[in-house]
Amino acid sequence: MQATRFDHCLLYGDDLEGNLTLFRDVLGFDLAEQVVDPENNRVALFLTASMKAHDVAFIKHPEKNKFHHASFYLDTWQDVLKAADLISMTDTSIDIGPTRHGLTHGQTIYFFDPSGNRNEVFAGGDYHYPDHETVTWKAENLGKAIFYHDRQLNERFLTALT
Repeated sequence: MQATRFDHCLLYGDDLEGNLTLFRDVLGFDLAEQVVDPENNRVALFLTASMKAHDVAFIKHPEKNKFHHASFYLDTWQDVLKAADLISMTDTSIDIGPTRHGLTHGQTIYFFDPSGNRNEVFAGGDYHYPDHETVTWKAENLGKAIFYHDRQLNERFLTALT
């Protein structure tokens, strides 16, 4: 598969505003993208300490300490398709993909490792510059934001957490 680096992780928890304050005001991250509900409350944060689309993301969840996935960077969409072939050839459990995100515009495939953790290989994606405004998605468009082509989330993707 030839992953070139660790790219990002997605964590779930109950205190998004506390995470935003810590990561932005203490650690110096930028809020690259966010998802807001109809009342304009944040339900997802995508934070970066670099020019990547995000280094860490947080999703609002009633429980603390939940891990959604770790992501590893591949160079091209063709590499993501090759990863899908390798994952299938080894009978590794595919979760979603190959597909593309609306958020970050990265190409992706999600799979479960033998210990049951969700992983992702990811290519492409946006660049973030500190003077860019935060990209805001509406929660009612979350399916399109996460899986641009299908425009739907499945229950397993939202609930299979470790």
